[in-house]
Amino acid sequence: MIRKYSFIISAILFLSLSTKAQITITAADFPNPADSIRISIANPTDTNDVTLTGANYSWDYSKLVPTLQRYEVFDAPTKFTSPFNLLFNSFNTSYGKNNYQLKTVPLPGMKLDAAYDFFKESTADFRQIGAGYTLNGTPIPFLYSPNDIIYRFPMNYLNVDSCDYKYGLPVPGMGYYGQTGHRVNTVDGWGTLITPFGTFTTLRIRSAITAVDTIYIDAFKTGTNIPRPLKHEYKWFAQNSKIPVLQIDANVTAGAVAITNIQFKDSLRKDVIQVGIADIASNQSKFEVYPNPAQDVCMVHFMLKKNAAVKISVTDITGKTVFSEAQTRIAGEQVLTLTTSDFSNGIYFVKLECNGASSVQKLLIAN
Repeated sequence: MIRKYSFIISAILFLSLSTKAQITITAADFPNPADSIRISIANPTDTNDVTLTGANYSWDYSKLVPTLQRYEVFDAPTKFTSPFNLLFNSFNTSYGKNNYQLKTVPLPGMKLDAAYDFFKESTADFRQIGAGYTLNGTPIPFLYSPNDIIYRFPMNYLNVDSCDYKYGLPVPGMGYYGQTGHRVNTVDGWGTLITPFGTFTTLRIRSAITAVDTIYIDAFKTGTNIPRPLKHEYKWFAQNSKIPVLQIDANVTAGAVAITNIQFKDSLRKDVIQVGIADIASNQSKFEVYPNPAQDVCMVHFMLKKNAAVKISVTDITGKTVFSEAQTRIAGEQVLTLTTSDFSNGIYFVKLECNGASSVQKLLIAN
């Protein structure tokens, strides 16, 4: 009888531990070409102590408030346009996607309108193999050598790995911009994560990234190295989630953690601003201008179903044009950074014109 009860108790303990066991993340849990996943962006101040983690840990981020939503779209190589498709193709690339974090390139006179990242996924790892910028209206693709190995598979609790990466971007007539970096990945926790989207059994990965920018300016015949702040990326993966169900980015200075970005996998929320959702009726989507009110900079986001001539202009309340740009843009989601620090405080109107149609958004500048 004692043996019988011991067996029952052991079985209960086994089942209890099994339901709380850590998961393993593999390449099968990552995106496929043409996947489109909705995410929400939350205010960076809406967070807990992101450093807290461990085995069988419970993270409660249910009170995050989404302020913006967009699709994370993983374009198949067949979607890449020239000149990107010359360097990145189905033989060496799994998919590409827009980079919303990168807003500027630190070269005087260089204007960054769009950034695009290219990835290769295999059973061994997930890596960034290159990128493309649209600088002063010209699309420029380039390779990472060595690649940035973002994840190694399989991922299990307490795994640690690292890599070094490097890229360079010669800009004819202007100079050179490049970056060297070192990434250390630590799977530092597993357990239950709660977000506004739901409750998940997750594995948490913390990436520590140190990077140094290298800049050379032709006109001055001189260059310099500029260390970037230590960056931490905290990412929670669930099985078959394709992207982190929650990601929090932070800069770390003298041990102090400053949150810079929070995003999580989500469903449609009609009361939240939608960015990059294409209209069926026209080539141009409804566009958004944010932050609004703006101070030093603001972003103009919109999407094109196909290549098109686009004009963006900003006028003040008297009708005076303070900014205007017209160029042909490639299909996809677009990001234009407006430098508003030189604008006087007040009300402005941002106008987007495409294929004979136009849309206007009111913008408040409060420097």
